[in-house]
Amino acid sequence: MISNYLKIAFRNLIRNKVFSFINIIGLALGLAVSTLILLFVSHEVSYDTFHKNYKRIYQVGASLKMGEQQFNFSNMSPRLGDALKENSASVQAVGRKAAPWNVTLETDPKHRFDESGFVFADEGFFKVFDFKILQGNISSITRPYTIFLTPEMAFKYFGKENPIGKTLKWNRKTDLEVVGIVEKNPSNSSIEFNFLTSLSTNILENKKNYPDYYTDKKLNEIATGDYETFLLLDAAESEPNVLNILKKITAEDSANKDITFRLNYFANHLGVGGEKLSDRLMYVYISSAVAILILLLALVNFMNLTTARATTRAKEVGVRKSIGANRLGLTTQFYVESTLTIFIACTLAIVLFKALQPVLYKLLELKIDIGFLLNPYFLVSLGSVLLISILLAGSYPAFVLSKFNPIEVLKGKFQGKGNAAIRQSLTVFQLAVSSVLIFCSIIIFGQIKKMRAKNLGLNKDQIVTINLDGQARTKNQALLNEIKQIDGVQNVSGSKHRIFAEGYNVTGLKKIGARDNSIASMVGTIIFDVDTSYMDLFAIQWKVKPERLPSNLKNKILLNESAVKALGGNVDIIKNLEMGQGEPVEVVGVFKDFNYIDVKHEIKPLMLKFITDTQEMNHINIKISKEADIVNTIAQIEKTYNGYKVESAFTYYFADDSFDKLFKSEDRIANIFGAFTGIAIFIACLGLFGLITFMAEQKTKEIGIRKVLGATVFNITTMLSKGFLKLAMVSIGISVPIAYYAMTQWLQDFTYRIELSWWIFAAGGIGITLLALLTVGYQAVRAALMNPVKSLKSE
Repeated sequence: MISNYLKIAFRNLIRNKVFSFINIIGLALGLAVSTLILLFVSHEVSYDTFHKNYKRIYQVGASLKMGEQQFNFSNMSPRLGDALKENSASVQAVGRKAAPWNVTLETDPKHRFDESGFVFADEGFFKVFDFKILQGNISSITRPYTIFLTPEMAFKYFGKENPIGKTLKWNRKTDLEVVGIVEKNPSNSSIEFNFLTSLSTNILENKKNYPDYYTDKKLNEIATGDYETFLLLDAAESEPNVLNILKKITAEDSANKDITFRLNYFANHLGVGGEKLSDRLMYVYISSAVAILILLLALVNFMNLTTARATTRAKEVGVRKSIGANRLGLTTQFYVESTLTIFIACTLAIVLFKALQPVLYKLLELKIDIGFLLNPYFLVSLGSVLLISILLAGSYPAFVLSKFNPIEVLKGKFQGKGNAAIRQSLTVFQLAVSSVLIFCSIIIFGQIKKMRAKNLGLNKDQIVTINLDGQARTKNQALLNEIKQIDGVQNVSGSKHRIFAEGYNVTGLKKIGARDNSIASMVGTIIFDVDTSYMDLFAIQWKVKPERLPSNLKNKILLNESAVKALGGNVDIIKNLEMGQGEPVEVVGVFKDFNYIDVKHEIKPLMLKFITDTQEMNHINIKISKEADIVNTIAQIEKTYNGYKVESAFTYYFADDSFDKLFKSEDRIANIFGAFTGIAIFIACLGLFGLITFMAEQKTKEIGIRKVLGATVFNITTMLSKGFLKLAMVSIGISVPIAYYAMTQWLQDFTYRIELSWWIFAAGGIGITLLALLTVGYQAVRAALMNPVKSLKSE
């Protein structure tokens, strides 16, 4: 019986080549794209779940409130984890790590490489997380100056030799002993590394390079520090108890009285300090919605064309019913036909999937391990999508076609008027989805354009920032002076922080003699430590410019307009302030607000604190003249840098590149909408093309008669197209409020945002209408130009 159904299904596919082609292409594209998005979504929601005990892993986070601002952080003292384990039996293991570094590693001067993913970790790191040791002993990482390599890095430096016991030179000076091989983190891990170096190495190097800051007293403080702390609890239910112990421990130090500590669920994809979910979660929601809509568009195409052609199958159904076929048998036949079409579409979808996979990865900046394709979650989700597709695509056509009354059909009384209303509704759905995506794309691209075009309050063009070596700070001033002499270099300036980058320090400001001395009453202010050339180099505009800067710049600061406003709004009144724990500072000038971290949110209070010792510089900012050859100038800067025999690799950043990276989240969302809007429109147009083709076939004789009676091509084209134009208008009316609401919610996160003007929706509406008319009009004109003799010759 099934073989008979398959034969009939094959014959119908071959007999109706155009409609079969439209159905298969639409379904294949819909399945391929939705599967790609499903892969992305499955990958994102599986982040960090490969750890066996991921439900019991927490990260210590904290926040500090100053005035109306809250600052979140997750860097703690290395002592905090030990104190928690000593005071709580619920803490089974404590792991610590320091943020990745960019370093230079070498086996000899001829085999030297700049590397990223250089992470410091302790033994507990391996007890909390399931990163597999392939070779070596976990306890080896307790010793200073030891390192674990991933297999890829081991082969890179030592080839096929056994790397255990061999040495890597770190930053051209420090020897690190290779004590093991660790499996590379999977792509769905929030912790990424290429090298794992003992945490004790980091502590010893910090004490050596920054002896005044990294004192034993500082390292023994409970809260503040440079290390992320992770806890493995005996049960998730223990979290409230451990949190109470954490608060009790940190409260013993009066310096922590204004800090709020928390435990962040590690697998939650949390941002810095755990204040809110990562922007990547937004990609998951948006991508999931787009995947569902694209798949629905493809299925609606299939159902629309299948039911539209119901009249051509009506007599077949009538004959089958009259000779004894029951509804179950007919339903099974149509399910087999739908399944066959979907199977062929799936075969083509696999080809499209492989072709589109690298495009999507590049578009969304993804890196997904090949092995993830065999992930049970992804396979179950994919199977569910295919099953739902078969049920949705097959159920409605099977129900419609199998319920025909055989007597009415064989008497020629079947007209299928009820099905026409459903087809129109499905067409409206297709056009409405396409319209919503078009409106959202216009708004998203418009918002990004507005932010990029915003007046930042500074000049970022032709500015290069280089990192300075932490172990050769006595050479900073000499290096800065020599770089200034290079042809093409217009200006130089030293700073502790890099523009448009995170990693800034925060302090509190208050008026001297203020009654309320709590941190909460202070004005939270971000600090940039800079030299006197910084303002000129970035062309930052003055609000209150000093006649000249004092010769002694110690404790002299500049404030932006937002800081002045937060402190009272009068420069004369706030000239003398206290910073942090009571350090007196003097305001010697006020500069206009400029965007220094992002352009998404309002500008926060900022202090420029003058560097009085060039050894405090972490970066040199270099303004290159417009007439200079940038490549050659940077090469000269690198040569000068390397001439000082510094230990770190030469690393530089263009300020405008750093600025562009601020839009990474928005660019990804724009890419999602831009690419998938095009695909959705293509699928919708395929459906329209199929429907107008079928309609033209059904009205061949009517068109011939009208032409014989004098109807023009315009008259016939209008007759065939006007119905679709009405449907386009209805779909636009439905999609406008949906898009308006969705984009209003999205724009709430932006301080500087575009207005949702009427022209956005007018432009989008005109666009979708023109697309519908062009798709329908092409086939309508072809039908109108057909010779009436051909359509009426049998009459």
